[in-house]
Amino acid sequence: MALYALMKRFDEIKLAADQGDTQAQYELGRMYEEGRGVKQDSAKAMQYCLKAAEQGYAKAQYELGLMYSKLPVNKKNEEEAIKWIQAAMDGFRQAAEQGDAEAQCRLGEIYDMARNESQNRRIKIVATALGFNTGEKNAEWFKEESAKWFQMATEGFRQAAEQGDAKAQFELGGIYCWFLGGRANEEKGMQWFQKAAEQGFMDAQHELGYIYSTGWCVDEPDVQEALKWYTRAAEQGHFLAQAWLANAYAGGDEAIEPHYEEAMKWYLKVAERGDASAMHNIGVIYAKGLGIEQNFAEAQKWLKKATEQGSEQAKKTLQRLASFLNPEDNRLDEKTLDLIELIFP
Repeated sequence: MALYALMKRFDEIKLAADQGDTQAQYELGRMYEEGRGVKQDSAKAMQYCLKAAEQGYAKAQYELGLMYSKLPVNKKNEEEAIKWIQAAMDGFRQAAEQGDAEAQCRLGEIYDMARNESQNRRIKIVATALGFNTGEKNAEWFKEESAKWFQMATEGFRQAAEQGDAKAQFELGGIYCWFLGGRANEEKGMQWFQKAAEQGFMDAQHELGYIYSTGWCVDEPDVQEALKWYTRAAEQGHFLAQAWLANAYAGGDEAIEPHYEEAMKWYLKVAERGDASAMHNIGVIYAKGLGIEQNFAEAQKWLKKATEQGSEQAKKTLQRLASFLNPEDNRLDEKTLDLIELIFP
């Protein structure tokens, strides 16, 4: 999706959100959180999700709980995270029991995530909110609960998917590929992802890109297929697809020949959405003249932008570059540039 279209959609959603529409408030919160169509702003993301959460919108309640789990560790933040996650689970369960397939799917995903042992603070808080390891709710209980809701969701999504609903096809693809397990289910999942992706559903396109780049659910990785699907998703504005392409073309994937002009194109799109890593890498590409004319002024400009976004790596790179530059002619020994590197996740 072009930047203009994203911004137009943002304006429409913001208008609805400011008029009290809970779904728009949730969607706007997600857009601010992800930097989708607008500069990333975690404070505004929480503000809009809170508006929807206070009106009982379960998706916003769950998202708000996750946002609190990312804040600095203290008792207040953990209590707020648990409160909103528990409220969301009540809402999801009520909708799921009334036959809402999406709510059933969310329950399956959350129970499956919570039962897995992890040092991740967010997952630990979700597990705590759901009563994991309290004596009566152990990993086996969570596994059975997850399987139950996934089974119901599968039945609920199938009819819409068979009638051509791309979102239902995408949801079925995710259930079969990521949660049910087994080669037969993975093949079913790939078929549903393919159907949704061919209809232009960008999340399905991104999933296919991920699958082909990693080799999950397929016999072996396929770089060309990965590039094809990531590109289709990225051209519609999918942030993760854009970031993957930028890093891959910049040398972050050994299977892909570096193409710095292409990398720069995608880094610029990611940077427009406030991503500090992309800004840092744009600065390094300018500093080294990778695929473009070397330009130290542009390099410093982008590194400063990344530093303003809180990137310690960019701050170090900027200081290192400044220490090498000769104040008189703003040039440096090319060998010193080897000490400045691109960063990949």
